[in-house]
Amino acid sequence: MSQSLKNKTAFLTIDDSPSSAFISKMNYLKDKNIPAVFFCIGNLMEKYPDEIVQAIHKGFVIANHSYAHPSFSKISVEECKEEISKTDKIIEELYQRAEVKRPAKWFRFPYGDKGDKKNGRVFSRWKRADKSRKSEIQKHLAQLGYTQPDFTEVNYKFMSQAGLYDDIDWSWTFDIMEWALSEKKPTLGLKNMDKIFKRMEQGRPSDCRGFLGFEKRWMSSDSAEVILLHDHEETNEAFFQIIDKLSTMRLDFEDI
Repeated sequence: MSQSLKNKTAFLTIDDSPSSAFISKMNYLKDKNIPAVFFCIGNLMEKYPDEIVQAIHKGFVIANHSYAHPSFSKISVEECKEEISKTDKIIEELYQRAEVKRPAKWFRFPYGDKGDKKNGRVFSRWKRADKSRKSEIQKHLAQLGYTQPDFTEVNYKFMSQAGLYDDIDWSWTFDIMEWALSEKKPTLGLKNMDKIFKRMEQGRPSDCRGFLGFEKRWMSSDSAEVILLHDHEETNEAFFQIIDKLSTMRLDFEDI
């Protein structure tokens, strides 16, 4: 078998949980034997605490995605810290309630916005980062005990050049971008599932975070992938279709 036909290691991450369909999505993943990390929003976990405890009992990892999902570049550094700390306490309490040891402390910024005034455009050459703000927020994450896994199998140059392996927060290699389906003017023209699926089959899919260079990516690369999917009310039906699609691709989903 040629190297290009080998399965790729993949890590599934799901942002913005829990929705009203969280249990159905979680059970679907369990039935498919697909592990996932759920980056959860604090005020939604307060609304669905029992569901989060169920997810913990089923072996899924619950991670921090802020309390109210703001753009961190648009709020003060102190507010950024509070968004992180408040949600950290909620997750800690839910693990204690589940009587399960919290396996790790992981964090992802809403919209991938690190609070550095780049507004999530981490690959843009035209936006300068506020290094002072970024450093202070990263320091806060470190003080709370947050880490990023050592993704040795994820070896993209565009990630290392942007310093994403060096930061404490999690980034991703491929955003499925199903969230565009609910936009009035869908980003990258992703207005229906056919468009979503077509992009999932591309060798160098475009990325809304900026120009990634000409490196082979996604299904044309041998690097492992950190895949981003979302738990949104507006795309509940699409979620299951996307999981079915991912299940047919040359991806081996692994625990982290």
